[in-house]
Amino acid sequence: MDDDPVLRSLGADLERNDPALAALLSGERAHHHSRAWLWLLVPLLMPALLLPVRVTFGVLALLLILSSPVLVAWLLAQGPTPPDAPA
Repeated sequence: MDDDPVLRSLGADLERNDPALAALLSGERAHHHSRAWLWLLVPLLMPALLLPVRVTFGVLALLLILSSPVLVAWLLAQGPTPPDAPA
């Protein structure tokens, strides 16, 4: 970290006001939801282990096909904003 006291105080203020933003800017990643995803994923994977492989792949393909428009819209929304049109 820089030795400048002003930058240190700004960093401390940012961490106090918005810890998620401070962690994002410092490059640290928060893993506070990883356990929740694991508990959500386990019940969803249990039927996949009990069903035949062809049925599991068919359901996954169907979900991928149906969710692709939503995924494309999400990716387009995350992209850079287009420049303003010339007047």
